[in-house]
Amino acid sequence: MKKDKPQMHYAWKIVIACILMKVGTGGACMAAIGNFIAPITSELGCQVSQFTMFTSIQAVSMALLYTTAARFLITKRIGLVIGFASVLEVIGLALMSTYRTVEMFYISGAMIGIAQAFTGFVTTPIILNMWFRKKNGTVLGIVTAIGTAATMLYTLLSVQLITAVGWRNAYLIMAAMATVITIPGVFILIKSPEEVGCKPYGADEEADDHVAVAAAAQDSAYDLTRKQAFRMPLLYIAWAACVLYSYGSGIAGYSTSFATMELKQTINFGALVGVISSLGGTLGSLAVGRINDKFGIKAGLLWGTVTTGLGYMLMFLSYRNPIFVYVAIFIVGLGSSMYMVQCPLLARNIVGTKHYSQIWSLMMMINSLIGGGLYASIGLFYDKLGSYRGAFVMGIALYAAAAILGSISIALSKKRRTNQQSVTV
Repeated sequence: MKKDKPQMHYAWKIVIACILMKVGTGGACMAAIGNFIAPITSELGCQVSQFTMFTSIQAVSMALLYTTAARFLITKRIGLVIGFASVLEVIGLALMSTYRTVEMFYISGAMIGIAQAFTGFVTTPIILNMWFRKKNGTVLGIVTAIGTAATMLYTLLSVQLITAVGWRNAYLIMAAMATVITIPGVFILIKSPEEVGCKPYGADEEADDHVAVAAAAQDSAYDLTRKQAFRMPLLYIAWAACVLYSYGSGIAGYSTSFATMELKQTINFGALVGVISSLGGTLGSLAVGRINDKFGIKAGLLWGTVTTGLGYMLMFLSYRNPIFVYVAIFIVGLGSSMYMVQCPLLARNIVGTKHYSQIWSLMMMINSLIGGGLYASIGLFYDKLGSYRGAFVMGIALYAAAAILGSISIALSKKRRTNQQSVTV
């Protein structure tokens, strides 16, 4: 008799669905600002910080619904929740083609932000935590990397569309692409393990390995409840690190306008800067996920500090020769995934997996309210001082401080587990 081929674990279909979200709505919405800054501010006669306030409104709208989103993702049919949220995303993106004043863009900022509370930064780690007992960091890195690559492609596409058909039609085309790529797959593929009737990936291997079972049971005993976590200083220290990463990661988002407005380069030059930044982010996401799985959380923190510090220092050479911006932004990009990959892994390492979704969603709410809410302030460096130099220095400082705080929180977490183990013994 022929042996039946082993079926692909459903967890990998979840990965495919997450990738479709990133390649469709995620990539399109992430590229909705960069190359559009120059033509829209020129046509509407507004300042950069006025237009990029869209991103701050988006971040605040998203943040206020994070805890609600986490509750819905756990208690409701997850595919329907994410599916309807994805529909709202593409509607918000399409409407941007119709606006005649800068204030109208804030409507789409709120719509997309509300939707991304259910599809964005909180959702992917929660879904993957739900489905993966092993390789969580690697898988999160892969999904994030593909999302960054999608942003790169949309960035490249958007400049061609803006040049060929104008920024209004560019928004419509990007919204249509996002609809086709994301909506069907999300409704069909995304399910919880209970809906499918199978265990998470790696759970069966743990069950067959007595040592792994004992280790998992021990780790579970150290998992923090929401009430316990928010009474411990170590959580607030880790939380502060995440907030710094949230704010610092926004600086790279101004690389396109830095090239076109401060360095006085063409829109095509600026688009290539955005593409190279995304390419660095793609490779960086893969690296950060793998580094965390293989070498630990502290190694991931170090990666972000080194790449970001070196990249922003090299950025100053672009004032002498704009070509240096390509090298600099690529290196910055290697560390740009710290917020999307490193932060959820840091939180998971500290609080455990059992109550992770509840704790992480609340952390993300504050992260986005502070980091995202301050995004527009980065544009003030150019509006008020005529240069992004101060923003680059601030980026180096933010990432270095975040790494220090993250390392302190890890040390405190290890100390807590050691003390708890000694009491148990």
